[in-house]
Amino acid sequence: MKILVMSDSHGRSDLVQKCIAQHPDAEAVLFLGDVLIDMKGMDKKFPDKQFYCVRGNCDYDTEVPLERLVTLQGTGILLTHGHAHSVYYGLNTLIACARKNGAKIALFGHTHVPYNQYHDGIYVLNPGSLSRPRDCSRPSYGMIEITPKGILTNTSDFNQFLM
Repeated sequence: MKILVMSDSHGRSDLVQKCIAQHPDAEAVLFLGDVLIDMKGMDKKFPDKQFYCVRGNCDYDTEVPLERLVTLQGTGILLTHGHAHSVYYGLNTLIACARKNGAKIALFGHTHVPYNQYHDGIYVLNPGSLSRPRDCSRPSYGMIEITPKGILTNTSDFNQFLM
């Protein structure tokens, strides 16, 4: 199963739509917040995909949860924007939360900087930002592939699709 991971689009629903369209083989789309309105109608435009979202620190007046645990292909995945876990100051709280909830993958956004590491049994991925990258990074998103042989995670440069 291929899973597309995005975060921090900040009003660029056009980029969200373009990113989803570039990955017809992705069966699920995970959005990690900031700005949720960018996801509005994507389930109608791409009815063959599963959509899961959490809200970020810039998402107001919504009942979408701050954190969510989903199971895809038998694999627990923790979704959070990251601000509630103080990800600017380290990932220990996030990793502990994933472990406590039985997740094999912990996803976060908020920093606008791509991150992809394996921490003692937990895959930790930040897809970066589609529209407002920081720290000399480029617009980016993440991909997860869950196979019978294991889990693959990576971040991808979005610039190639902006042309």
